[in-house]
Amino acid sequence: MSVAREPRLVPVPKWIAVRTSALDRAVARLAGNGARALANRYLSVSTDPGEGDPGALTLRDAAERGDWPAVRAFLAAVTDPRARIFYLRTVAGVRGAETWLSRAARADGDILARLAYGYRLITWAWEARGSNAGFTVSGGRARDFGERLAQAESCLGDVVLHEPGDADAWAGLLVCNRGLQRGIDEAWRRFGEARAADPHHLGAHAALLQQLCAKWGGDDYTMYRFAVDSAAAAPEGTPLACLVPEAHIEIWTGGAGQRHIRRAETIEEIRAAAARGPGHPAYRPFPGDAVVHNLFARAFMNAGLPGEAAPHFAAAGNRVVDHVWADAAYFWPESLIHLSYLRERRKAVR
Repeated sequence: MSVAREPRLVPVPKWIAVRTSALDRAVARLAGNGARALANRYLSVSTDPGEGDPGALTLRDAAERGDWPAVRAFLAAVTDPRARIFYLRTVAGVRGAETWLSRAARADGDILARLAYGYRLITWAWEARGSNAGFTVSGGRARDFGERLAQAESCLGDVVLHEPGDADAWAGLLVCNRGLQRGIDEAWRRFGEARAADPHHLGAHAALLQQLCAKWGGDDYTMYRFAVDSAAAAPEGTPLACLVPEAHIEIWTGGAGQRHIRRAETIEEIRAAAARGPGHPAYRPFPGDAVVHNLFARAFMNAGLPGEAAPHFAAAGNRVVDHVWADAAYFWPESLIHLSYLRERRKAVR
């Protein structure tokens, strides 16, 4: 398989980075306030980060109140190991949660509090950095990003010191590894620990896939092989099948373009993954599985196969996973990402 490597980025003048940063901040404010309200009112698509899951809505309400006992009780009661990372990310998405989670983590050495705080620190770090290409991130934002990720790494490191079999903590440490540029070897070590705890942990696999991308210092062929091999090694009905379309989307956006994603071999791989994963009778939906259907819908649309994307749009419904649809739209408000999703969904159901 021939994979086009992402071109090396060259430094840009400081004044461009500054203006880009200002625009990014302005759009972030719009996305977080006016655009979200307008989207909720006028678009038939959910902008709720809980993806319409009733439990996530309850959990988010408790987190917005800063009610750690209620948050803790909810997280401790989650029995589906596939779902806990989704609920941890739900709490992590609540702005300001770092304040009371920090107190909870310090108060009595609660490992679950440290885990939740670590996930909030990761999200808080990316809120500082933004979703732009690295060369556009200003010095202050880059410093905040690094400091918060380092705190997250320390916090989650403490979790695995006490609970080495916590796959969610190892998945978080893989994200820290990428942001802090600890390197590929350390990423593989952390992934090995996550896999020992849970051989088919979607969060850990997705985190390593991103680390292996050329844009993060890896190479796309290794990333592609990892995705295909991981999906093949998992039981039928596995959500890990979505790694295959994700790998092909990464190669497509990395420079290979339509010529790659519309190759007969690529299409057959995506079809086979869909049949082994969400299209298999053994597949069982779970909280947070919208990403599985979003990735297959996006890949089939990119491949020019709207009819094959349609069942995945139907399964996803109004649950839009923003990063799947916003790869090249760094400055888009949330509402425009959702308009893109709606447009693609309309094409698929004609």
